Amino acid sequence: MDEAELATRTAMLPEVFADRVPPGELDGLRSMARGGEWDELLDLLMAVLVQTKPVISAAERDQLREVLAGWGLPDDRLGDLAVRG
Repeated sequence: MDEAELATRTAMLPEVFADRVPPGELDGLRSMARGGEWDELLDLLMAVLVQTKPVISAAERDQLREVLAGWGLPDDRLGDLAVRG
């Protein structure tokens, strides 16, 4: 996937998890998405998902893995997520 597609997929993540992220963090994620702060967005999103343990689907986990890999970021915290299916 090229950088433009990767940026688009990353920018959509706050909305994918909007119903499972606390409002204050969601505002920060949306702001980072608007500003193209992909590393920071992914770091905060992963931290929130690991700390709050909302249930996510295997497809959502795989989407996170693909985006992290696309930006060359580690995916070691994916194992700490609460995945259903």
